[in-house]
Amino acid sequence: MNAASAKYAIVRPVPDSYDQCVRTKNEKIDVDSAKRQHAKYCKALQKSGLELVWIEGDNNLPDSCFVEDTAVILGEKAVICNMSIKSRANEVVEVAKVLEKLKETHYIKPPATIDGGDVLKIEDRVFVGLSTRTNLQAIVQLKKILENSNFEIVPVKIHNVLHLKSACTYLGDNYVILSKGHFDTEILRDYKKIVVPEREEYATDCLAINGTILMAKGYSKTKKLIEKEGFPVKELDTSEFRKGDGALTCLSIIW
Repeated sequence: MNAASAKYAIVRPVPDSYDQCVRTKNEKIDVDSAKRQHAKYCKALQKSGLELVWIEGDNNLPDSCFVEDTAVILGEKAVICNMSIKSRANEVVEVAKVLEKLKETHYIKPPATIDGGDVLKIEDRVFVGLSTRTNLQAIVQLKKILENSNFEIVPVKIHNVLHLKSACTYLGDNYVILSKGHFDTEILRDYKKIVVPEREEYATDCLAINGTILMAKGYSKTKKLIEKEGFPVKELDTSEFRKGDGALTCLSIIW
C-alpha cells in the first residue's frame, strides 16, 4: 500500500506455539528469537510514526502474528477475510472485534477465500492475487463491497509464490518492487519498476511507511537498487518469520 500518511498499525504478539505454524518447509523455528525480531519490528513501526493497535495474543493460533491475512482496510471500509487454511479461521475473530469499532466492516463469505497478503493497494487501485489462498469468488464479493467507492479491483493470476505481496509491493512515488516470473507485469505498465535480483526474491516484500522503506536484512543488491531511487531504507531481521512463510507486510495491517 501507499502508506505515505499512515497513522495506525494493527499487530499481534508472536504466540508460544508459533513453531507449529502452517509452512511449506519444516525448518526449526526459534520462538524466542521470533519474539525479539517482532519487538524490533514494532519499534520500527513506531519510529516511522505509527500508533500500534494490539490484538490480544492467542497461543492456540500458531499463525496469528501474521495478522495481515485476516483483514484488508480500504478507505473507510474494513474487509474481514475468509482464509482457506481452516486452522487459521479463528484468527479473524479478535481482529474483527477491533475493526468493527473503527471502520465500516464487511465479511468475505464462503465459498470465497482470501488472504490479506494477496491484496495490494496502490492509490485507488486494488490488485488482488488469484492464488492457492485467494479465489475468484472473493474478488466478486470484494467488487460488491467496493461498488460505491473509487477503488478499481484488478485481478492478478500469480504462480509459484504464496501471495501477491511475496512477488510485488508498492514503495510510493509511483514505484513498485517486484520479482520476475510470478505474474504478468504488463498490469504494472503505469508504474516505475525495481526488479529484485535473482536469489534475493524474499526482499520483494517491502513495507513503505511515511517515506521510509522497511526491508528484510541481508539483501544488499536490492537495498542499493531501492536507495538509488532516493528511498531511505531500514533493514530488519525477519529470518524466523521467513521460516514460517512470512515477511514484513505479513506482521501488520496499516492505515
